[in-house]
Amino acid sequence: MRTRSLLTLSLLSLTGLTQAATELKTVRVSGADTASLAGELPTGTVILDRQDIAAMPATNLADVLDSVAGLHGSSLYGINGSATSLDLLGFGATANQNTLVLLNGRRLSNIDISSPELAGIPLVAIERIEVLPGAGAALYGNGAVGGVVNIITRRRYDNSAGMEGRAGSYHTLGGGAYATGRSGGVSGALAADTLSGDGYRDNNALRQHNGFADLRYRGEGYSAYLTASGSSQQMGLPGGRNASQFHNDPTGTGTPEDDLEQENAWVMPGLRIDLPGHSALTLDLSRRHQKQQYRYPSLGSKGTTRVDSKSITPKLDGQLDTAGLIHNWTLGLDLHDYDYRSRASFGNRDLQQRQQAWYLHDLVAIGERLSVSAGTRQLNSTLSGDGQRHHQDGEMYEGGLRYTFDGGLAVFAGAQRSVRIANVDELTPFNPPIDPQTAHGYTAGASWAEGRQHSTLTFWRTDVDNEIVFDPVSFTNHNLADPTVHKGISLNSRWDLDQDLALTINGSLQRARFDGGAFDGNRVPLVPESTLQLIADWQALPWLTVQLSHRYVGARYYDGDLNNTIEKLDRYRSSDLQLTARYHVLYLRAGVYNLEDNRISDYGNYSNVSGTRTFYPLPERHYLVTVGMDL
Repeated sequence: MRTRSLLTLSLLSLTGLTQAATELKTVRVSGADTASLAGELPTGTVILDRQDIAAMPATNLADVLDSVAGLHGSSLYGINGSATSLDLLGFGATANQNTLVLLNGRRLSNIDISSPELAGIPLVAIERIEVLPGAGAALYGNGAVGGVVNIITRRRYDNSAGMEGRAGSYHTLGGGAYATGRSGGVSGALAADTLSGDGYRDNNALRQHNGFADLRYRGEGYSAYLTASGSSQQMGLPGGRNASQFHNDPTGTGTPEDDLEQENAWVMPGLRIDLPGHSALTLDLSRRHQKQQYRYPSLGSKGTTRVDSKSITPKLDGQLDTAGLIHNWTLGLDLHDYDYRSRASFGNRDLQQRQQAWYLHDLVAIGERLSVSAGTRQLNSTLSGDGQRHHQDGEMYEGGLRYTFDGGLAVFAGAQRSVRIANVDELTPFNPPIDPQTAHGYTAGASWAEGRQHSTLTFWRTDVDNEIVFDPVSFTNHNLADPTVHKGISLNSRWDLDQDLALTINGSLQRARFDGGAFDGNRVPLVPESTLQLIADWQALPWLTVQLSHRYVGARYYDGDLNNTIEKLDRYRSSDLQLTARYHVLYLRAGVYNLEDNRISDYGNYSNVSGTRTFYPLPERHYLVTVGMDL
């Protein structure tokens, strides 16, 4: 997030942002090898690069994302980040549908209500993560109400290799290996990872296998690339615990035979061709397969769900100088085709969803200090099947400005109109007709990058109309007749105090409430009032690194408690400590997590019918030891 004297920036794209320049040049958006300047956009963008990720005592991607202020990760079972819900700017139970998650600009967010699967993305493969609070609707589309999380894999590969083995609490065993290389215009990477363990609770075992491959070729005037990933997972589903069980027997289960198996596979080829006039054509394709098989003997049900998706996303982008104004423009078309098949004991469903959208975005540098951005997207979606046909469309807009002062200080303000189309679990014969959800979001703040520190302060407010929610009384999804209001403030700050010690301070205060109707003035459930993450990364000795983090999550109402009638789900604190010793190419890492041995539940549910509360306990104090080498 470094400031340049002239903000001739290229745009966000399917793989991030590219380098700015003081002279007109071809924009390289897809597969860029340059450092990201997403922090220069007129929004409170937070970028986690490889150094930031390495400085955390995190064992999976979900833990890394949960460190960002304004982005709250909620886990049901606490194993390897599986089934983690990401909530950007406070949407509670509908977080998965209002936070858009991307891998290299391709959608990871699902077309049902399930969480995007993050456990299959190894940290070693990540180049950086860009979090855009309250922005991204025009560039990325449906579901970017709270904003966008774009996970970008590595773009530059040198000759290297490594492997490691892991062992820890709950009979956890795992390991992985990677290799990267470069020869002439060709570079690539291969990585594989596996993990197994019994889990903290009864019927909480996990078996996870991941694979990742990336191949790139740069020729004269063009580049080609192919990224592929796959994962398979088996996990037990221990269910929830009532209040007495949570305090007296948190490791137990009332669902000893419930389990889940799932597979995910991605193939993402792409081609980029330089064109005359400082422009380029990018053609990206994507094919994705998801299969999920679940068994709930506790409910007398079982089923299998398959989703096969295809996408074609061509775009033109370039730079244009008009009367001294540098335009960085992108014109694109997104075509997505989903085939959804469900076979369940309570009925079968065969659905096809097609989404088409075109978008235009321009970022203009006006002089050396001011940049202005504007974008629009037109979306059409058709869902057919179940003897029905649902057609929905939406218009999305975004814009803003950024002004840079001397000394690395910049101020920004932005606004967007976003749309969320109802998903396949919400458009069913059992639910009433559901209209598209629309929202108007506003962000403002400042970023400061000077010397060895960078900080971003962001204020946000989002007013949501026709919000799509689940009613636990009628057991249906529907549009709220009255709006909801989501607002707050977040600070993300990293300080390199000296060459051996870095400190990260990330915190947020937020409120989400119903603005009218039967729940007027009530808080939206599952939105914590405050969060705080403190991370210290200390090079204690030339061969020893010490990393310590402390997480605080404030109180929030239980899922289902729309009336705010009972006490809130307790706030909690948790600390992690990780030590890494290195000797030449060898390293030994030892971690202790939840040092305080606290009783924690990220998620709690309240039933208006039975009047009971249900908790999902997370692991108490636990350990993990890793032995590896980097060549």
